[in-house]
Amino acid sequence: MDVWNLILYVVASLLALKSLASLMTHHKKVVVQQLALEYTQEISPPGNHAAENNPTEQQMERNSADQKASAA
Repeated sequence: MDVWNLILYVVASLLALKSLASLMTHHKKVVVQQLALEYTQEISPPGNHAAENNPTEQQMERNSADQKASAA
């Protein structure tokens, strides 16, 4: 019985590490996208704010992307 407990513990640990790595990768992607968006808004001319035309639409796209990534 001790062998099965050890195997179960190892499998659970590996799954937890895989989940943590996935979460950290997703967080890094989100942060990089946000920084890129902020950077492009800073360097764009004041009259050209194509990225700011519809902020609610962008937020909805981010939320759906976050939901898809968390489901994976």
